[in-house]
Amino acid sequence: MTIEILLLVIAVGVLFATSIALHCIRVADKRKKRRNAVEKLYDNARFGTDCAVKRRFKRALGLLVGSDYVRVKTLRKVAMVFVKTARRVREPIDKAYCLSWAGRCYEDYGDPVLAAICYTAAIEVAPSETFSSERLGDYYLEYSPEEAQAHYERVLEYNPLTSTTYFKLAKLHSKHGDSDKAIARYKTAIDANNGYVASMAEVAIESAKKGDKKTALNFYFMAMANDVCEFEELEEAIKECLIQCTQS
Repeated sequence: MTIEILLLVIAVGVLFATSIALHCIRVADKRKKRRNAVEKLYDNARFGTDCAVKRRFKRALGLLVGSDYVRVKTLRKVAMVFVKTARRVREPIDKAYCLSWAGRCYEDYGDPVLAAICYTAAIEVAPSETFSSERLGDYYLEYSPEEAQAHYERVLEYNPLTSTTYFKLAKLHSKHGDSDKAIARYKTAIDANNGYVASMAEVAIESAKKGDKKTALNFYFMAMANDVCEFEELEEAIKECLIQCTQS
């Protein structure tokens, strides 16, 4: 009996240690990816001869890759550092980068209003800062679809190959019952990103709703041929629409 208990304790200990080790590996991998992204951002920034701004910016980026990044208080602190840095940076695009990063931190902190303020400021400084425009579009999606659409359109104005933005616009058109516009946007998303299974599936759904069985089946099989996980999530919805299409 004592041996069995001892073996059980050892087995539980091994499982616990394994789970902690796997967690540490995942955290280290995320931190490495974040560090690479931050280093790229730092390398691309332009500071001129202002060493003080460069040090402040580097300090903010250092906090981003630090072990305390996941703590809520640290997120707010990093956001405030980025806002202060934005005031000192000379180049508009660098100001926009700082404000955009501040917005991301405030989002993770759980304050979408402050995040939206930072994103709006980033766009005012540099209209070509598409990340902020897209995040604002997501923010306004529930409150003001017209405002959301305007921000998505701005993203496409500066980056016409952003397939995810076409997809979001298509969703917006579909929500308001405009299947033709939705299908057109979905198809553009597919052209911008060949193999965009979610868009293929949505074209099948929208076409089936319109009674266009041929197009629906075509895009249904296109999506299925890609054989990826995201198609499985939409498969039941597509099949239901195809049944309705067949019965009509």
